[in-house]
Amino acid sequence: MDAILEAAMDAAEPAPGLRWLDVGCGTGNLLRVIKAGWQPAALWGLDPIDWLADDLREEVEFRRLGAEQALDVPVADRVMMIEVIEHLEAPWTALRAAARLVAPGGRIVVSTPNLASLRTRLELGVRGRFTAFRPENDVHVSPAPPHVTARILREEGLLPEPPRYAGSDVIPLTGGRVWPAPLMRRSPVLTSVSVIVAAGRPRPVLAAG
Repeated sequence: MDAILEAAMDAAEPAPGLRWLDVGCGTGNLLRVIKAGWQPAALWGLDPIDWLADDLREEVEFRRLGAEQALDVPVADRVMMIEVIEHLEAPWTALRAAARLVAPGGRIVVSTPNLASLRTRLELGVRGRFTAFRPENDVHVSPAPPHVTARILREEGLLPEPPRYAGSDVIPLTGGRVWPAPLMRRSPVLTSVSVIVAAGRPRPVLAAG
């Protein structure tokens, strides 16, 4: 997960003085990274379950909400959905709601299990299922292809970037060995466990006058 968080933060293009919203913040690991390293102007966390760590409660404005319920949440410069939408029964509704919270000039970053890894392709071909969505993994309910994520963000007025990939996946038939970094750099789509889609909201163009 550390590699995914690092890649997600890189995609967010962090800077001091920004307002951050973590959708599906859990215990607040990502918010802690932002607080420690980027001097945020504000930190918000949303989650339908209140399990935010006690040491973050003074700095984080937490709301016990799902993304699709975030109707009165202020807009943010950075909206993060890290390994979240695969857990949601209505992922595209939640993604649209999160996208609408991106301020002009801001960015959203969405990560989710990579459906195009070599391990997943082999398992889909042989057993007819995605690796991250096996029957026993009942917390994962919604596969999210990156082109669909990008399309939803585009429909909400954002400009999606090409997908990025993070986290070394397991090499098939090796008993748990993961791909080495050189091979990940050469073929990130096949070797990564997570895919990241980032998008920015353009600033309005002011009329000359």
